[in-house]
Amino acid sequence: MSEREIVQERLLEKQRMINAGKHMTKLFIVTSSLIFVTLLVVWLLQNLPELVIPTIYEVGTWFMLVSSGLIVMGQMKIREDEIEQAFRFTGLGLFFGLLFSVLQVIGWQELLHANLTFRNILFPFSLIHFLHVLVGMILLISVFRQIREYRVHSKSRQYAYNVFLFWHFLGGVWLLFIGLG
Repeated sequence: MSEREIVQERLLEKQRMINAGKHMTKLFIVTSSLIFVTLLVVWLLQNLPELVIPTIYEVGTWFMLVSSGLIVMGQMKIREDEIEQAFRFTGLGLFFGLLFSVLQVIGWQELLHANLTFRNILFPFSLIHFLHVLVGMILLISVFRQIREYRVHSKSRQYAYNVFLFWHFLGGVWLLFIGLG
């Protein structure tokens, strides 16, 4: 095998790995969507008392929106190879995501005291969403570290973009449920 063929084979293998990562991200989003759709269907089919969304969840929603906005800015900076700026934006997005997570947990106290715990679909939704957010935070931390180490840039950004896509998906799910409540 010539040197050129070896290089071409390596490039093909790298592209296969990138495609596999994209497909895994999409699969994870689809399976997560099924969980949240199931909760939505249960909520719509049951005769529940009116949902009382904790005020702290509304505040948390703003933190989540800011987090997603900062992550988008990080994505743009990665595409432009402005790695220091990408590092800052991603770090700030991670920080606001952490604040969102803390507010989500604090909201559980209000849910547990104000509503019938397991008849209110918002508590199980919030709990399952929180578990997904934890996964998202771990993935964001790994991307944050990779950016710091200059392993994410315009030519090597797919893993980061997959993680960012999942993070935005979680924000969209949260907006859907809070908006329906």
